[in-house]
Amino acid sequence: MFCGSILRILRLESEQFVTVAGAAVFEGQRWDDLGASDEPGYRMSNVDCLEMRLTPDLCRSPAIESRYCVEPGDLVMTKMAPIRAALATPNLFRHPVDANLCLVRGLDVPQGFWVALCLNQRAFGDYLVRKSGAAVVPRIRADVLKSVRFPRPPAIVERLSHQVYECIEQRLQLQIEFDRFLAAVHEEIAAQMPESSDVHAEEDPLTTWYRRFPSDDIDDSLVPEHVAINGYQHRLAREAGWRSIRDFTTQRSAAATRFADDNHSVRTLQLSDVEGDLTVLRGHVRVVAAMRRVYAEALQDDEVLLSSLVSRPRVAFVGARPDQPIYPTDHWHRLRFRETPGAWAAIVNDTEIHHQLARLAIGSLQQFAPAWAIQKLVLPNVQLEIRRKWDSFLRRWQQRRVELEADWSRLMAESYHALQETHRQCGNWSEPMAGSPDEEHES
Repeated sequence: MFCGSILRILRLESEQFVTVAGAAVFEGQRWDDLGASDEPGYRMSNVDCLEMRLTPDLCRSPAIESRYCVEPGDLVMTKMAPIRAALATPNLFRHPVDANLCLVRGLDVPQGFWVALCLNQRAFGDYLVRKSGAAVVPRIRADVLKSVRFPRPPAIVERLSHQVYECIEQRLQLQIEFDRFLAAVHEEIAAQMPESSDVHAEEDPLTTWYRRFPSDDIDDSLVPEHVAINGYQHRLAREAGWRSIRDFTTQRSAAATRFADDNHSVRTLQLSDVEGDLTVLRGHVRVVAAMRRVYAEALQDDEVLLSSLVSRPRVAFVGARPDQPIYPTDHWHRLRFRETPGAWAAIVNDTEIHHQLARLAIGSLQQFAPAWAIQKLVLPNVQLEIRRKWDSFLRRWQQRRVELEADWSRLMAESYHALQETHRQCGNWSEPMAGSPDEEHES
């Protein structure tokens, strides 16, 4: 059916529905038309369910002022399926949005929250795309959005909207603090690089490559790229005082033991379960059958995890062991640092260390770093006082991150229940919100 599962909403009497007809709805602008295509701006990838996701380049003061820049209270939504809508809070940097997004301006907090809540439902997204008449590229039109009917919100939305708004503000501020922390770590590491230029110059492995490297750079691997990175690491140690990762870690044989059978289900930590914030969140962990690719020892306090997939590097720091056991897959390398493990996790997460791993990778496409490659890493010898400061910050930050994630999951569950209250008149048109706890995670 053309209208899908929201047909009953469209048939509501005038006193039972709301629209955004009184608000300003306009599409984003192309970067070339803004005259500053090299300036940061919001794209579809930055719009999540109810909240915006920032990248480091977006955490700075905007250089453009125009009607296309987000303002507090705006509703930012994608024009192409799947439709997502997010609230712009005061902490959000006021960068412009690109042509694949549109802004809804002029709604108060409860109205904006309710409209965003509805738009994040697949039923509304599908209907808007169909009504916009897009045949090749599924996208919505501003005039269609202005005319669509939304069910009148229940009374709980007045209170719930302000709580969600405040939680988004706090989560956004936390993200900004973390990005600035990583920037400080990167700045310190950059200061400990050799002073000469072209330190990242790639070697050209010719057929006579063996004549181009000192014998000291040749070890067990004769792959030209591996020999080249040996020389690069020797240079870091010689000119900048970098040291082997083995000088800072201890070995644990028990941590490498795998499950011997798959007779029971466990919570496993996959590479995709950790984002760029170094934090293991219980709500992101999946329950699967135990298998031989899963470590038999659960995550431990102060453990640092480094992904073996170098094309998509991931680092996690377990500042506090989860209440319920979580078992990492063997796509993670498990590291135990002797002191300030949180600081070392941030250091290992830096692009300079990823650069080393990428050149030590093996495989047909050189995508994976084996255990011996991890042991060959060299790290900057950052002062203990600085590392203690970083370690303390990351522990406090992760604790706050976990607390806010719990608040967010609770609010998303309440938001979904608010949508369910409309079922009595509008039918079962809603689906659980992203971030709501489900039975699998709670089992």
